[in-house]
Order: sequence, then C-alpha cells, then structure tokens
Amino acid sequence: MNLQPADKFTYEQLTDAYNETRVDYMVPMPMNVARLMEYCRVYDVSLEHSCVAVEGDVALGLGMLGVRQGRGWITRLGVLPAGRRKGTGGALMSCLLKGAQNESLEMMWLEVIKGNKPAHQLFLKFGFKQTRELIVARRAPKAQLKEAVFDKVKRITTLNHEDAIILLSHREERPNWLNETESQQNVRNLSALLVELKNGGRGWVTYHAGLLQLTRLIVEVTIGDPTEVTETILTVLHQRHKRQDSIAENLSEDAKWLGFQKVGYFDSFRRIEMNRPL
Repeated sequence: MNLQPADKFTYEQLTDAYNETRVDYMVPMPMNVARLMEYCRVYDVSLEHSCVAVEGDVALGLGMLGVRQGRGWITRLGVLPAGRRKGTGGALMSCLLKGAQNESLEMMWLEVIKGNKPAHQLFLKFGFKQTRELIVARRAPKAQLKEAVFDKVKRITTLNHEDAIILLSHREERPNWLNETESQQNVRNLSALLVELKNGGRGWVTYHAGLLQLTRLIVEVTIGDPTEVTETILTVLHQRHKRQDSIAENLSEDAKWLGFQKVGYFDSFRRIEMNRPL
C-alpha cells in the first residue's frame, strides 16, 4: 500500500474513487466532479494534506482534510471494496493526522453517521471522543403550513448575502464545521430573513435558495420561545419558497428542533460529531 497526497490526482479520479467507496454505504451520497470541487472550496479542504491509498494502479481508499485557523476536519474518508480488510482506513487516518501535525493544527474534528459502527470504532481507536449528536433533517415541499402562525408576525426583513454573514458571525452556539461562518461565507448568494413577532419574539434564518431545493438553513432565535420563534420563521420561509424541497444539516436536538418539526421537517439520519486534540 502506498499513500499519496490527493493533489497528485485529478478531480475526476478523486470523484470516481469516492463514489466507489459509497457503493454500499448506509446513506447514499453520490458525487460528481463539479460538486466535489465545490465541496473542497466551501469547506476549505486541502488536497495537499488529503490522502489517497493505492496499490499499484488501483485506488484502495481516500480521506480529505479541511484546514482552518489551527484546527482540522477529517471528511469523505472511505475505503473501496478492493481496499477492505487491509488496514486501509487506519493507514488513511494516520496519514491525515500526520498532515495535520505538520501544519501545527491543535484540534481535529470529524463526523460519523450514527450506526456506522466500523467507522465509529476506527475513530475511537485513534483517540477521538464524541461531542454531540447532530440531526440531518428534510422537508417535502407539499408539507402543510399553519395559517394561524402568520397572525403572530409583526415584521419581516429580507437581507442579502453580506447581511447574512454578519448575522452568522454573531451566533452564540458553537456551529459544526459545515455550518461555520467560514463555510457559509464561501457559499455564493446566501439569503436571510429577519422575523419579528407581535409578542416581542425575534430571530432569523439564513439559507441558499436553489431552483429545486433550499439548503444551508441555519436558524437563530435571539428573543422569545425558541420553538415558537423557529416555527414562525420557517413558516414565513416556506410560504415564500413553496416548491422547493428543503434540507437542514447538523441540527442539535433542542427546542429549535421542535420548531422545525412543527413545519414538517423530519429526522432523515444523524451524525455523531467527534474531536481530539493533537
């Protein structure tokens, strides 16, 4: 087995290898070249410090490393069928951690899908500890909205990308890597809605509106009952975007999550966030 930096490979080769690692994955996550390039850009993935395991001309597995301000994020780690039961996963982890140490990173983060026991055990073996469980939620465009919720609204303010980034930068809760302000700043054309309720409640949502899907949803409640304000904000959002499917990634199971559920979001699957100091 030979471990090589991922920047020695084309995006086409990396995409093909990644898709082969997910042929029997518990949550399908197909990738194309454009999406992989966008993924690396948005999440600050360094191909120089990412790794590909090969045997001759055959790819056995790959793992990617995001790098930001003294911390790293292991992502897209996967082993192809040809590389299984050969220690490929452990070799990739060692390679990624070595790259992180060479960059003098102080803390490493990753997520693993809940129920993926082999990967979870691998990360525990390398010293990672669970920090929290995160929800990946979806909502169908035909989910009904409660008309009575609109009676609670006092004022709606539409904001642009720059305003959305300012809102995100003032969050109190520590966001996951996917939802960090750095990630959202790398996304093009974010939108935001600031919603005020008649009872004094207040909050906002940032999101990216595609033709068929709403993504990058982040809700913050600044004043008032978290469930009520979240439900109101999302009701306003989905009244304006009736035709789009929606996905909200890495939510905490808290009072805001109840607000998501009230407007039709359901628990698609969960991720376990883990970290370890270097």
